[in-house]
Amino acid sequence: MDEIREGEYLGDTNIYGKIADEVERAKRHGEKFASLHEAYAVILEELDEVWDIARQKRRDRNALELRKEFIQIAAMAVKGIASMDNFTGGNV
Repeated sequence: MDEIREGEYLGDTNIYGKIADEVERAKRHGEKFASLHEAYAVILEELDEVWDIARQKRRDRNALELRKEFIQIAAMAVKGIASMDNFTGGNV
């Protein structure tokens, strides 16, 4: 994600490509989440990073870092959707 250039976060027509790239990177840790608890924890951790940025004064916020966090949240949501068969059904 370090390849993002200043100003690229606005009007990026390839945002879906960036999310897809992040999904592929996340697959290094496993194709799917093992449980809904794991998916929740990973997404919450990413959301907490957005919260850290949100608590900063607006003038101090790094737009590229914020964009990176939103892309990671979107990618983890996609991974969660792909993991749905691990979240429901069964005998537990």
